[in-house]
Amino acid sequence: MKLPLYLTVFKTHNALKNCTRPRMAVYGLSPGQPKILRYLSKRDHWMQKELANACEISAATVSNLLSKMEEAGLITRSEAQDDRRAGSISITDAGRKAIEAWNEECFTIEARGLQGFSEEEKEAFADYLSRMYKNLSGKEIE
Repeated sequence: MKLPLYLTVFKTHNALKNCTRPRMAVYGLSPGQPKILRYLSKRDHWMQKELANACEISAATVSNLLSKMEEAGLITRSEAQDDRRAGSISITDAGRKAIEAWNEECFTIEARGLQGFSEEEKEAFADYLSRMYKNLSGKEIE
């Protein structure tokens, strides 16, 4: 019997997570940190609330992740120039190196997962997932 799509997506997500999570420690990362580093690598001086919204995780989770990332030297925090009550978060050189290496690892895992797919199928698959995300979240996927 064919599985419902939601179970297929769920099982595929878990298989992907099971391939990636054990490799994170090699790059000095833990779950949740790569997502934050990806956003920080796109621009400097994010506010914690902005990161929480962009990463679609709670402010408390972001706060916990950022504390560990600061201790590891992956990010820095500074006083925001226009609001003394808020802090600004930026990626360090170590954080940039970690996310670049992590991205390469993810591309390798992605290539493994997409073996046997034509370029057209890869594009269509990405389009289908992006459309599904937009239908469920109301947002474009970043």
